[in-house]
Amino acid sequence: MATPIRLYLDFASPYAWFALDGIEKLARDHSREIEWWPVLIWAVLKAHGIAAPMNVPIKRDYLVADMVRSAAFHGVPYLHPTKLPLSAHVASRVYYAIAEHDVPKAKAFGRDAFAAFFTRDEDISDEAVVKRIAGLHGLEAIEVREAMNGPLGRARLASAVDAAIADKVCGSPYFIVDGEPFFGADRLPQIAWRLDQAPALAASGEKRLG
Repeated sequence: MATPIRLYLDFASPYAWFALDGIEKLARDHSREIEWWPVLIWAVLKAHGIAAPMNVPIKRDYLVADMVRSAAFHGVPYLHPTKLPLSAHVASRVYYAIAEHDVPKAKAFGRDAFAAFFTRDEDISDEAVVKRIAGLHGLEAIEVREAMNGPLGRARLASAVDAAIADKVCGSPYFIVDGEPFFGADRLPQIAWRLDQAPALAASGEKRLG
């Protein structure tokens, strides 16, 4: 069976939002699963000693314009958030708490967190906002509080950040396909190309770049 595609993403990353539909279609077309690994990209970049792009004025101006353009290019609804960047630790902890028992439900929650932030300008660093979204997926208030502040969500998120650092993740979305890394929503065509090659590469025993 083909190995899953590992997807490191940040719920506060517009480019991860833009890439979701595309990578899911590629995965379906090539009979692959996708493993979501929500992380805090600011924490990963800090560990690598990399400045956050939005902290540099000239980059921020470019990226804001590019986000609007990229959303249109990918055909994804987008309303530029008032509060960007932000830390999506609350939503990420809830994702991992749900995923402990039900990964499809966790992904559905994650999609709704993305949509809240990038189509309705809702602050997903606000516990009340995340609590409401989680409630749409059947979580009771006490469960959401535990997911946000309990040890499980915290530990799973910290472990994912550590894994991202070890995998040399440098942004979101960051894909690992059969050991080969791809960074950015604009790498979807290259991922498609690699997936098309995968059967022949596997048969020949050729190694991917890592």
